[in-house]
Amino acid sequence: MDVPGGVGGMDAEKGKVTRGRRYWTKIEEDALIQCLISIVNDNWKADNGFKGGFQREREKGMRKILPGTDIVANPHINSKILVWKKEYGTLSDLLGKSGIG
Repeated sequence: MDVPGGVGGMDAEKGKVTRGRRYWTKIEEDALIQCLISIVNDNWKADNGFKGGFQREREKGMRKILPGTDIVANPHINSKILVWKKEYGTLSDLLGKSGIG
């Protein structure tokens, strides 16, 4: 059983917590965007990526915006950013074709 805004559920037969896909809520996505914008504005961006320690800053930023969250940099935030990149690439390709958009 997957719970929105959480991971996995409970296996009633064995009484164990199961791992599953994390479903992000709109509030969590908005908080991540705010966190990423603040990291860039706070000069964590370098010429070839981000400075060391920025993942810890992302987690701290998420906890500041959403106290008590269980979201961590790896795998949750990294996976979400990969999904956004994939979706953006697909939309960009579609909009670049003639007759669409």
